[in-house]
Amino acid sequence: MELEPLPRAPEPGEAFAGARFVLVDDGCGIAVELGDLLERRGAEVRTLPDVDGPCDGLVHLAALRPGAAAVLPWAFAGIGRALEGEPRWLVLASGAGGTFGQGFAGGAAGDPAPGAGLRGLARTLARERPEALVRALDMDTDDTPRAIARRIMAELLAPDGPVAVGHRGGVRRGLELLPSEPPDGAPDLGRDAVVVLTGGEHEVVARTALELARTSGCHIELMGRTPEQDVRLMREHAASVRYHVGDARDAQAVRSLVENVQLTHRRLDGVIHAAGFAETPGGLEEAYRARVDGAAALAQAVPSGVGFFAVLCGLRGDDMQAGDDACAMLAHAWRRRLRGRTLVAGLGAVDPGAAAAALVREIGAGDETHVLLTGDDR
Repeated sequence: MELEPLPRAPEPGEAFAGARFVLVDDGCGIAVELGDLLERRGAEVRTLPDVDGPCDGLVHLAALRPGAAAVLPWAFAGIGRALEGEPRWLVLASGAGGTFGQGFAGGAAGDPAPGAGLRGLARTLARERPEALVRALDMDTDDTPRAIARRIMAELLAPDGPVAVGHRGGVRRGLELLPSEPPDGAPDLGRDAVVVLTGGEHEVVARTALELARTSGCHIELMGRTPEQDVRLMREHAASVRYHVGDARDAQAVRSLVENVQLTHRRLDGVIHAAGFAETPGGLEEAYRARVDGAAALAQAVPSGVGFFAVLCGLRGDDMQAGDDACAMLAHAWRRRLRGRTLVAGLGAVDPGAAAAALVREIGAGDETHVLLTGDDR
């Protein structure tokens, strides 16, 4: 949605008098331009490759570096150090074209991968620190460093703006969750089709496998971390059912699963991946990797002609919004390689049976890349 444009930043003054700002460098001049604007308004500015300690304001520009790799999860540690100073300004910038990856058409320009997850992290930080100005800003890197710096400055001076803001072509945009009637349809699967589902220990995944078996009679290949579940009911409907013990959060495990299935059946028609629902010990970085790494590895391992590739993310209210957001943004890149339906579905407060039915319909007849399944089944 289009947002109200921000007024031009006021002339140099004392808006940030005495505030200690850290700019994580972008390497192409944005930090230099922004540092000058901040200093002219009274701030003390240091430009660094990563955050080295507490500060009053953080502007993280690493995702705007030319050829940047993914900023998360490595940036969690530095951002954590900044938070020790209870900063009043937190800006996490990405360069996915000002659309958070929704307009990605391939190539280096507008690639959502470097900034994947920053929007979700910003939303978590905004909820935890309501007194601070928190922004996830997605920028069009075709703009000049000076233009980008001026837009960031304008956001720093606008405390009442939304958390996620994109800038493209001089237009300021936000994101809105829109209600939609569930689609009516089912995946085009026959009895010879093969569907892989990971996270088989979760009820919604088992219910989805049963729904697919009932509606198509296809072959079901389940992976779960616990010993084999009771799949007798599935076997009454499916052409075959196999259960593989393995961790869907392990990139190598999901690659091996795909290889095994293709050797056995010589085809793969659909994939549903449960992206790290379970709690993960070891901190934020491990939880993020649990949510993202298996999904990313699976997206690369499956054949490009797979009929559908769906990722289920955590329950609404889960603190791992960064991981969920990363999957949602990366899906715009995954669909450049995968020719079939590509979907990231967040599970809201919905009964597992209703969620399974809604997911199957969404795969079969929906057209959005990112949806939230919530409420009653209709």
